[in-house]
Amino acid sequence: MHQECEAIVQSIIHIRKRWELSQPDSIPQHTKIRPKDVPGTLLNIALLNLGSSDPSLRSAAYNLLCALTCTFNLKIEGQLLETSGLCIPANNTLFIVSISKTLAANEPHLTLEFLEECISGFSKSSIELKHLCLEYMTPWLRNLVRFCKHNDDAKRQRVTAILDKLITMTINEKQMYPSIQAKIWGSLGQITDLLDVVLDSFIKTSATGGLGSIKAEVMADTAVALASGNVKLVSSKVIGRMCKIIDKTCLSPTPTLEQHLMWDDIAILARYMLMLSFNNSLDVAAHLPYLFHVVTLLVATGPLSLRASTHGLVINIIHSLCTCSQLNFSEETKQVLRLSLTEFSLPKFYLLFGISKVKSAAVIAFRSSYRDRSFSPGSYERETFALSSLETVTEALLEIMEACMRDIPGCKWLDQWTELAQKFAFQYNPSLQPRALVVFGCISKRVTHGQLKQIIRILSKASPLLSIDRGLESCLKGPDNYNSQVLIEATVIALTKLQPLLDQDSPMHKALFWVAVAVLQLDEVNLYSAGTALLEQNLHTLDSLWVFNDKSPEEVFMEIRKPLEWHCKQMDHFVGLNFASNFNFALVGHLLKGYRHPSSTTVARTVRILHTLLGLVGKHRSCDKFEVNTQSVAYLAALLTVSEEVRSRCSLKHRKSLLLSEVTMENFPMDTYSVYDTEPGCRLLRENQPWASPKVSERSLAPPYSAMGQTSLRPRKSMSVDMGQPSQANAKKLLGTRKSFDHLISDSKAPKRPDMESGITTPPKMRRVSENDYEIETQRIANSHLRKVSVSESNVLLDENVLTDPKIQTLLLTILATLVKYTTDEFHQRILYEYLAEASVVFPKVFPVVHNLLDSKLSTVLSMCQDPNLLNPVHGIIQNVVYHEESPPQYQPSCLQSFGFNGLWRFAGPFSKQTQIPDYAELVVKFLDALIDTYLPGIEEEGGEESLRTPTSPYPPTVQSQLSITANLNLSNSMTSLATSQHSPEGPIVYRRSPTLSHPRTTEEVPPKTAVVAV
Repeated sequence: MHQECEAIVQSIIHIRKRWELSQPDSIPQHTKIRPKDVPGTLLNIALLNLGSSDPSLRSAAYNLLCALTCTFNLKIEGQLLETSGLCIPANNTLFIVSISKTLAANEPHLTLEFLEECISGFSKSSIELKHLCLEYMTPWLRNLVRFCKHNDDAKRQRVTAILDKLITMTINEKQMYPSIQAKIWGSLGQITDLLDVVLDSFIKTSATGGLGSIKAEVMADTAVALASGNVKLVSSKVIGRMCKIIDKTCLSPTPTLEQHLMWDDIAILARYMLMLSFNNSLDVAAHLPYLFHVVTLLVATGPLSLRASTHGLVINIIHSLCTCSQLNFSEETKQVLRLSLTEFSLPKFYLLFGISKVKSAAVIAFRSSYRDRSFSPGSYERETFALSSLETVTEALLEIMEACMRDIPGCKWLDQWTELAQKFAFQYNPSLQPRALVVFGCISKRVTHGQLKQIIRILSKASPLLSIDRGLESCLKGPDNYNSQVLIEATVIALTKLQPLLDQDSPMHKALFWVAVAVLQLDEVNLYSAGTALLEQNLHTLDSLWVFNDKSPEEVFMEIRKPLEWHCKQMDHFVGLNFASNFNFALVGHLLKGYRHPSSTTVARTVRILHTLLGLVGKHRSCDKFEVNTQSVAYLAALLTVSEEVRSRCSLKHRKSLLLSEVTMENFPMDTYSVYDTEPGCRLLRENQPWASPKVSERSLAPPYSAMGQTSLRPRKSMSVDMGQPSQANAKKLLGTRKSFDHLISDSKAPKRPDMESGITTPPKMRRVSENDYEIETQRIANSHLRKVSVSESNVLLDENVLTDPKIQTLLLTILATLVKYTTDEFHQRILYEYLAEASVVFPKVFPVVHNLLDSKLSTVLSMCQDPNLLNPVHGIIQNVVYHEESPPQYQPSCLQSFGFNGLWRFAGPFSKQTQIPDYAELVVKFLDALIDTYLPGIEEEGGEESLRTPTSPYPPTVQSQLSITANLNLSNSMTSLATSQHSPEGPIVYRRSPTLSHPRTTEEVPPKTAVVAV
């Protein structure tokens, strides 16, 4: 070994390190040029440098272009000639573009190599050369189609790679963003055969970034440029792709749409649709049914920004209808559209779309930063979405569509929308089927028995799902768990909407009453609300068909129930309310639960139903509505606390009650009014006000119009014992012989509350029976400001001469005691205790039946209350119980069980959290199957089992012909819209649904015989 070898090695290492340190941090890597890439690469070099600011470089580039055309025999048609010393001006862009167009047309095989080289050098060029590059690139984009249709997969993949590079260039080149949008994507949007490949690349890039990312938002924004060249084509592709993806969710359904594997694609396309919806880039004239279909399936779904996007989509669609040049609407239709724009911007619709907590939906919709947490799948707060909200949104959209269709002859928008909704309604998909059922019910103009059978079949199949995982409570554990009750609620809403469209002679009109009752018996809050809506619609529909003119409700419904009696009896027994024993009290037992419902709308509907039933009984008997008889007494008792008219028309025989007050119409709800009359035949009834102070209530109030010949009221009638305010000693003496009330004596010694020690009570405010929703009596008082009420002495609610059957007496007292047991309103308690005190005198033998129901309430009143207006009737009850004591009593609480009403007081109470749904659900399924076999036998259902699994919904056509508008088509208005509502100052407005488009829906006041309720 040489002696200096070590020194040589160290020298080499030192030189190498110095060389490495002298090199730049990043070494550019040049793509290896393959022989076939040479023409395209050199062509881009020549064209790009022709735009250089250096004259010599321009000349050299020109000569390179000439040599290139000669060497590779490019067909340039003699436009070029190589020359030395040629002077080429700097402004030669048009020349460069013309050369590029000629070569793109004559030498398309160079396209892939040329575009790859253009994109590769784009980022390294100056701003001026980037603009030039975009100009001469554009003519070559059309050639990409021929490679997409090529049999060589490698070339198709290269096309996809080029599109991906163009997308990356669009995202990265912020300064060139507008020019790239216009030149590149505006041109690609005009290429029909390339559009699917482009959209695939867009969606893939968006999905890679994720919803709300910069990539996703840039792609959604780029879709607008893509559509600028061909609105019809791009909009049809985007909407059609959205419909197909939503269809595919039916093949592998999930509890919620957000849990589906295709959710990202759906959300991304929803963003695309929002971007395209401005300035009619969605072509609303051709796609309105599909747009409304998508909106109803996505409303209030996804993160906050997406919910705001859905709301913005609706606003933009309506705006496009107003500004669209294809459609020529009348001034009336334009006014409807303008009002709808205002309506959808109200806070109420923000709530319906799940964005109630935002100030501006537009601001939230365009939060595009990937740091925005409102797009994160798990970070947003999910707002509860009720199917009733979907009803409101759907009917508002229906109103818009029908208003537009009036000006478009032969328009099939509604038929297309109905077809889409029906397909989703009749195939299993937990996330979308309930929505589709509601939409189908709202927009349908006709219904067949086959469709009705299919809906009831869905209800039958959904009912057992309530029993999974230990009943209903386990189904409600979280928002991501499928709620079978939502599907049940949707079927009930659909039946409610569709019933008025059935043929008049259909037996299902009457049978649906028992379906509604079965839903009420499920004892679930949301289902109860839907069940009362179906029940109300059922009663109004049958009344409009004159069904109750010859028969009472009991006769009508018990007759249709006969073939189903075996199943109905089992359901009655399970609930503890026996329709066969007494139809009216059993029905009231179901409806009293409505008073405990948390929704004021449902409470108001319950009161309306009771009034409707009371009227139907009176109609059948050809008597006054408020006449007390064995059929009406159940409804009158149920309405005591909520209707001043019932209290005024059904007097007390032994005690005066809270009939009328000195409060004017302005201070009372719609069913409460003063009774002033100058006619001799009408008595003015005035009573002591139980809510007034003791000083005022101890004296009779003189009528304000004594000059009219009206006499003052007689003093309150005394009962069998003194009904004053007894001392504790007197109370003990009176109660001493009654063992069951011994505890009430000790309770009455409880210490007084501090605010009661002075003996002066603050008069509590009178509770309104109706705040907005409780306008029950509007129709009855529509023609007069003050109602004249003639109260007959003989019309007594608790009349032993009319109510002679001990069973009816027992049930009546149980209804009153049940109302007392569950009410927390002092005003209602005073009313009920007055009538119970009367009952203790009139029906002393059956009164012991309700002892157990009253014990705790009486104890509470005696120990805590010092209001004489409440204490007086309570003491009266106790005194009369003692006075009429029997040992043993003739009627015990167990007699309710012998009548089949052992569940009356229990079912009428609050909604229970622990229910026996599994057992009852089995009974419901058997009942529904028997109903189908009895009243819908041999009727083919809409579509077979295969259609329930395979999505076959129609898609928007690729190209739609322009719609011509020359005539008007009369169509119906939406049945509901927001709070439009239930009542007007002149009487209830009822929207009657027409079964076909040829018959317009009319708006009119409810006639005596016809009414279709708007739920």
